[in-house]
Amino acid sequence: MMEKSNGENHVPEFKTIIAGYSDDELRNVLKKRKLYQNEAADFAVQEAIRRGIIYSGQDLFAKEYKDEPEKFSIFPSIESEKTSTKFKRSISRSLIILGVLPVILGVINIWEGNSVEGIFIFIFGAAWSFTSFQLMHLVNPGLIRIYLMFAMAVLAAAYIIRNFAVSNSLTGIDILITAIGVGFVLYAIGFVGSLRNFK
Repeated sequence: MMEKSNGENHVPEFKTIIAGYSDDELRNVLKKRKLYQNEAADFAVQEAIRRGIIYSGQDLFAKEYKDEPEKFSIFPSIESEKTSTKFKRSISRSLIILGVLPVILGVINIWEGNSVEGIFIFIFGAAWSFTSFQLMHLVNPGLIRIYLMFAMAVLAAAYIIRNFAVSNSLTGIDILITAIGVGFVLYAIGFVGSLRNFK
């Protein structure tokens, strides 16, 4: 008996990928099936039928599987829960590291004798890192923590500008750099808040 060739045994890559999707991810493929090649879209339909997600191609006419035009958003839309979680963890980890800076600055201030200001800075950094840690690990942290992070970022910006002003070295470029830095941080916080984990 002649063995089948490797070409005959080869499974197209898109089949392997789609077969590995969760039910929610597969539903999203069905919803956006027009964006896929015909073979991939057909396989997704057959896979959904096999899993009992739908019972026939007629089910695709339901409102649930109609692809609605995307609304404008300054944040990218991430449909995959797995990818959403990865982004949330990655950004939250960066925010935790950012919170270490005021903790160190607070310790330095306390060491130099500026106890009151040093303690406030230390507490601010600890609160920032702790809140960021919660964003990363809690399944549903809630929007209240996002608002808290926004408030702390604005407070940090005000503190930086105030220090420049007190030292009589405040310039337009200082304000611009501070605004850009805080802007990036606010965007990162807003992006985390836009992810499906908070919806």
